This record gives sequence, C-alpha cells and structure tokens, in this order.
Amino acid sequence: MSAANGAAVRAMFDNAKQSPFRTCQWPFGDPQNEEEFHYCGAPTLAPHSYCARHVEMAYRDPDEEREAAREAERAAA
Repeated sequence: MSAANGAAVRAMFDNAKQSPFRTCQWPFGDPQNEEEFHYCGAPTLAPHSYCARHVEMAYRDPDEEREAAREAERAAA
C-alpha cells in the first residue's frame, strides 16, 4: 500500500464510526507470497474490520489477560 493510500484508509477510520471494510481483514499467510497470502473474507462485525471470531482474538480485556498470566505463574511455581 502506498503512503497516500495508507493515509486515505487512516482518514476513513478516523472519520467513520465503523470500518470501511465489509469483509474480515484478518491476514493469513506470508504477505510476501501473493499466491499464499489472503484475508479471512467473512462478513465483518461492526464497527470492526474483523469478523466475530477474529474480533474475539484481536480485542481482549487487559485485566483478564493479566489475571490469566498471574494464574499461570502461580500454577508454574
């Protein structure tokens, strides 16, 4: 993506209350390999640029993550 295109996409996100994408933008594969690389493509979950499954993976409650890490440390001790 060129710098101009990147700026245009950022502007759309800044000015919109939802993602400009209608299909999930979760990447699969190596972006350097055009034959292998693709996006999920499932319908997005508004206002995100990911589907429901990938929103759950991408956006996590930091407090829950911290508590899970503490529990793992306690279990390992």
